[in-house]
Amino acid sequence: MGKHSAERRAYSMGNGVETKKDPGKLEPINREDAIREWIQQFGSRPPKNLSVLFMRRALAFEDQCQQTSALKQLLKRVQKELQGSLKTTSTGTGLAAGSHLVRKWNGRTYQVEVLDNGFVMDGRTYRSLSAIASKITGTNWSGPRFFGLVKRRVPSSTSFGMTRSGVATP
Repeated sequence: MGKHSAERRAYSMGNGVETKKDPGKLEPINREDAIREWIQQFGSRPPKNLSVLFMRRALAFEDQCQQTSALKQLLKRVQKELQGSLKTTSTGTGLAAGSHLVRKWNGRTYQVEVLDNGFVMDGRTYRSLSAIASKITGTNWSGPRFFGLVKRRVPSSTSFGMTRSGVATP
């Protein structure tokens, strides 16, 4: 067994991480310490199923970004772009605030305005397009599908073991 094979094995299993002082040396760390460092660095808890190894690598990258001016500039630009894109879209729909959706149903035309925090139809505010679709139709509908924002996926006949002629394949 080679000199560094035990360290490599520990690193690959998430039991060791490179230290800032000595990048070639692995330092064991437990999950609680990694979470504590993550909270200190990013200001919030990490996503639930993140591995210790991934957290340590992300923390090391963040540390590099803070120490290198080119990476600092890149990080600031990316954060600015993300903040801008988050402000321009409505919650979960990807629609820009101020957009209008039009849908004709049973001879009547419905117009919906997209807001930052919901949707307006006939002077009343709704939290989701699905609530509006249900109000219009009287049944449960996917709001994005009702307004034509999402196409319904139709499985191809070959995916069920059928040919185009409708004969089952062996």
